[in-house]
Amino acid sequence: MSDLAVVFQAAEEFERVRRALDAAGAAWRAVAPPPAVADVAAPYLVIPDASRAALHAAIRAGAVIAGQVPYREPLAEALADLGPEPPPGAADVVGRIAITLVAPCVAADGYLRLAAQVEGDLAPVMPYLNAVTPAGAYSPPGPTFTLMDGPRLVNLFPHRAAVARARDLPDAWRTLARLKRRVNALWARRDTIVPVAERRMGIGALEVYSRLPRTNCRACGEATCLAFAVRLLIGEQRLEKCAPVFGGEFGRLREALVDIAAGLGL
Repeated sequence: MSDLAVVFQAAEEFERVRRALDAAGAAWRAVAPPPAVADVAAPYLVIPDASRAALHAAIRAGAVIAGQVPYREPLAEALADLGPEPPPGAADVVGRIAITLVAPCVAADGYLRLAAQVEGDLAPVMPYLNAVTPAGAYSPPGPTFTLMDGPRLVNLFPHRAAVARARDLPDAWRTLARLKRRVNALWARRDTIVPVAERRMGIGALEVYSRLPRTNCRACGEATCLAFAVRLLIGEQRLEKCAPVFGGEFGRLREALVDIAAGLGL
């Protein structure tokens, strides 16, 4: 078994588990986020296999973790290119970001998905993002906004963000830090942008398709899973018609499929 990376929503829970491991004589090491991303992430613990029992005891005693995933050595460039800083004196409309869930990404083996709570309100920013992000997807009723950061899919809700296909934890930190900088910089220059309040569907069917079973079972009435994804995007199919996900052997895909559907307003 490999070492575990144990992720926390808040530094207080990190300290609680660290103390419990010390009391049990269990080995651990901490990885703290560098200053550039400290406002979007708490430290995480790397736990060897021999310390898992002590970790699980701490969780049973009430410790709260955001998730535990196999530890991977971070890539050297993971925190490169955080994006431009907002102008001096710009308002921080995003506020604190706290990672609330980390788990393996079901749409891409070897990658991570995460959810994060956002202190500020992203709803007023979304029409401005819609105006400057041709490849984004905006759904006013939510409201929700979905965009791509390289290969990473980012779903925004008024007080929540979800990220798919992060390479490792530092890459997840980078994605959230870039998001925060982008939103704050955009908000600082909103007087120069005409917001677009209409719905936009700039995310392609392949993003939905990657979260389907891809067995072409036809239970939904379509010839292929890709056809189902296309019909879903144009409002001619219902999500729950994918029987293998909603009641079949591919239930593990359900959360990822629901997340992208919510982000696209489907």
